[in-house]
Amino acid sequence: MRTTLYTLTILSLLISGCNPNKEQSTASPLSKIEANMTEGAVSSMSWMNPPQSLLTKNNSLRVTVNEGTDFFNNPEDSSVVGSAPYLYETIEGDFVAKALVQPDFSAQWNAVALMAHLDSLNWIKFAFENSDATGPSIVSVVTKGTSDDANGVVMNEEMKVWLAIARKGNNYSMHWSLDGKNFKMTRLTSMPNQNAVKIGIEAQSPVGESVTHQIHFFQTEQTSVENLRNIN
Repeated sequence: MRTTLYTLTILSLLISGCNPNKEQSTASPLSKIEANMTEGAVSSMSWMNPPQSLLTKNNSLRVTVNEGTDFFNNPEDSSVVGSAPYLYETIEGDFVAKALVQPDFSAQWNAVALMAHLDSLNWIKFAFENSDATGPSIVSVVTKGTSDDANGVVMNEEMKVWLAIARKGNNYSMHWSLDGKNFKMTRLTSMPNQNAVKIGIEAQSPVGESVTHQIHFFQTEQTSVENLRNIN
C-alpha cells in the first residue's frame, strides 16, 4: 500500500511557476486533523488547464480561475466543455482520495471538486457546488459520453466540506464529511475498465466572473477498501 499526502506548501512548490508572487503565511497551526498532513512526493502531479494564478496563504492553496471554466458534457445541447483548472496525479488500480475544499460561491455553479478522469468522455466530478436548484450542495456528475447532474445534500450553513472518492476495480463511490473522519456516501457508480486513472482537484466558474477558490487538504492513498459504501 502506498500513501501520498500533500501539504499545500508542497503543492505550491510544484506550481510555483504559475505565480511568482506566491506568499507563505506564518499563521497559527491548522486544526488537529489538518495538521496531520505530511510532505509527499509531487513529481507525478500535472496540470490540465493551468489556473489564472495561485497563492499559498494561511496554510491553504488559493486557486484563481477564469470565467467560463467548467467540465461538463451537456446532454441537452451536446456541447463539451473541459476548460476548468485540474491538478492531478495518475494512479494505477484502487485508491481513496480526499480533499477539504472551500469554494467561492459568488456565482451559480461555482465549485471545487474531486475528479477522477479516465478520458474526455469518461470522468467523475464530485463537488461542493453552488447549485442552481439547491444552493451550496454536494453535487455529483458522472460522465460516460454525456454528463448527468445529480444534486445531493444541501450545505447552506457550511463554508468548507470534505470530499472523498474511492475506487475498487471499475466501481467508484463518492463520500462527504464535515469533520474529515465520518464520511457518508452520496453515490456509487461503475466506469469503463481502465487501469491508470487521473485523480485530483478541479476548480470552476462556469457562468460567473473570475474567482478564487481555496483548497485546504488533498491526499491520495493507493489502497483497496473492503466496502465502497463505508470508507470510515
